Amino acid sequence: MKNQYMMTATFGVLLVFGQANADEDKLSKDQMPKAVVSAFEKGYPNAKDVKFEKETFEGKMVYEVEYKENGKEYDILYSEDGTLVQKEEEIEVSSLPEPVTQAANKKYPQGKIEEAEKLMKPDGTVAGYEVEIEMDNKKVELELDVNGNILKTEEKTEDD
Repeated sequence: MKNQYMMTATFGVLLVFGQANADEDKLSKDQMPKAVVSAFEKGYPNAKDVKFEKETFEGKMVYEVEYKENGKEYDILYSEDGTLVQKEEEIEVSSLPEPVTQAANKKYPQGKIEEAEKLMKPDGTVAGYEVEIEMDNKKVELELDVNGNILKTEEKTEDD
């Protein structure tokens, strides 16, 4: 009986910790679907420092390829069949549209925008922006549309 309790408790702990990292799983190139690797390599032959992850995006499993090119960082999300879902491009905070900056500063007046990304649809149009705000002992990521409406907020402590 004691063994059964210990096994159940251990399984429960593993399940909880597994769920904590369920949003992002780092993968090797060999673990990625061949269609994703092929689409990425065809579209971005000059990419450097390439990293691969599997994550959930809008409730669906996608594959993320992070890379650097021409001094900028990019994240590209693909479906399993290699179809482009979204591209994220690192941008200067100073190049954020005014409504986005104003909305972030209004929501977190005590914070400072440290990083910014432009979120683009597969056709290249801008879908929105993601900003990282630093405050005392925590970071906040905001996803905003092009008009500055906050779509998603994720808070992290410095320990995360």
